Amino acid sequence: MRRLRLSSNPRFIVACLMLAIAMPLAGCTEVQKIEIRSVMDARDKAICDKDIHAYGSLLLAGYHDHGQTKAMVVAQMRRLFKRFDQLDMHSFDRVIRVLDASHAQCEQSYRLRVRQHQTWRTIVEQEQLQLQKTSNGWKISAGL
Repeated sequence: MRRLRLSSNPRFIVACLMLAIAMPLAGCTEVQKIEIRSVMDARDKAICDKDIHAYGSLLLAGYHDHGQTKAMVVAQMRRLFKRFDQLDMHSFDRVIRVLDASHAQCEQSYRLRVRQHQTWRTIVEQEQLQLQKTSNGWKISAGL
């Protein structure tokens, strides 16, 4: 029977330690991406359902981007909900980048269909949203 001999090579030991540290971190990133996907999907659903409370709950309390606060973004969405009879939001080509433990970016395209007076209009756009991790999960912090 052959005995397995562990290497005493310092480079090998360092490489093994780095791998041991990196493996769990890669798993954390995937969990974070799943959580962020859930937030983005919930945004699509809130728009389709015209649910202003659900929509507002996805935004960071301190949201501030290009002079827009959370209250301003929610008010703008409320006007959009009232203006159109029906909305259909679908995101696609989503790329999520976890920047650190509490910051991420989501680049995606979306198709927003709106119906007013029995006429449907379609808008296709791209966006880059910033997200921040809070004690209540990931929240959209900029980009709307």
